[in-house]
Parts: sequence; C-alpha cells; structure tokens
Amino acid sequence: MFDYSDGIYLPEPSQAERDITGASSHHCVAHTVLGDGHGVHTQAESLLELHNLFQLNAMMNVVSLQEQVRFFYGWDPDDQQQHIFDVVVTLDCESRIAIAVKPEVRLESGRFVTEMQEVAWWVYEHGFADDVRIMSEADINPVDLRNAKIFASVREADPEADAVALDVAQGLPTGGGQSLRDLTLSTGMAARGYRALIRLIRSGLLRLQQHEVIGPKVVVMNANAKGTVIDMQNRKSLMVRSFQADDGSVGQQTAA
Repeated sequence: MFDYSDGIYLPEPSQAERDITGASSHHCVAHTVLGDGHGVHTQAESLLELHNLFQLNAMMNVVSLQEQVRFFYGWDPDDQQQHIFDVVVTLDCESRIAIAVKPEVRLESGRFVTEMQEVAWWVYEHGFADDVRIMSEADINPVDLRNAKIFASVREADPEADAVALDVAQGLPTGGGQSLRDLTLSTGMAARGYRALIRLIRSGLLRLQQHEVIGPKVVVMNANAKGTVIDMQNRKSLMVRSFQADDGSVGQQTAA
C-alpha cells in the first residue's frame, strides 16, 4: 500500500499563458495531469490538442511542455500581432519547438499554413523557438496514444516498488525479453510491481519488443542505450518557413 502519512499533494498549477474556456457547445475542452510525480495541471481546447499533449508527454526526449503560449510579432512595436501556440516543448538537447495543432480539414484551404509561414519567420527572427510545426490527427498514432495514456496514469513514483522492479529488469540479459506478466510475478508486488515496470518502459530502461499496446502479455527487453519513444525529429508535419527578401517580397523554403 502507498504511504499517505505525508499528505496528499495536488499537481503543480498550469503554466498556460491563457486559460481555455470553461465549456464549449461545439468542441471538447479538457483538463488533465501530465509530467512526473505529482504532475502538472494541463489544459487542452480540443480532443486533438489533448491527444497531442499525451503523445508529447510520453516522449523521452521531451523535458518539459507548456500549453497555450503567447507569441507577439510584427513590424510595429506599438501594434503587435499575437499568435497563441497550443504547446511549446523543450527537448533534452535544449531545443524548443513551438507547435500549432489543427485538424486536417482546417489545413486543406492553405490559409492557416500561409498564416503560420509568417508567424514562423518571426519566431526564428526573435529566437522564440528553434522550430515551428503543425500537428494534426495525421500525427496521432493509436498505439502510441494508448501507451501515452498508460504512462500518464502511472506517473507517481513508488520508491519501494520502483527499486524492486529495477532490480528485476536489470536481471534481464541485453537483448533478452520476458513478458510483463512474468516480470511482475518476479517482483512479488502484484499491481505495484506492474506499474513500476511500466515506469521503466516510460524512462527507457525497458523497451517493448514490438510496437504494440502495453499489457501483461507484451514482451519487454533490457534497453541499456537511451532512446526515444517518439523522436520529434522524425515527425512528418514539418513547418514551412517563410522569409522576407531584400525587396520586401515574401517567399518560402522548406525547413530542414
């Protein structure tokens, strides 16, 4: 059993620079807790945003994320335009990626992409972020999303169970695999051991043998080398930069 003698802790407050609406008649609004330990209160203004946040939270190379981030830009300092990024993430390499989340249907006309090309130019100009990206439902993998939700549900550490699970996991030979059920039995801690083993998958000390939803039957392997569950550098929705030529005209170039 968990020891609650030190009290129950609430998650850290949201870092959003704008609160989402309390309710909506035409789209989902959501609040969840992400991060590690007691976690951080996180807001989403649509189901797509929520799914994107879950997946970002599960990436081992994402150090932190902040939702609803204001960015001011424009030539006139007294009349600045504003764009609110749905989320800005910081990676373990210290790069910052500003992300706009939009459904595919909103991208078909090209108007939003054109708008974001201008915003992206100012982002690079001001050094606000190292990259700007658009994410849509095309970037949501059902298996990754389900696993991301599982990771979020076991975020709180259980030091005793975590130590036992780590000892069991380290007993696996490099490249050798065993089911989560068998490893759980080896911990002798039932559900606590199972959750602790999932936290080891989340941290990269264990890895899934196959890309599948986490469950008792999945086979996990010892992973000595650090990896990423989802590598941000491989996401396909790369932002297209816009730039201003010396003659004042606006052109485009694809971000590397």
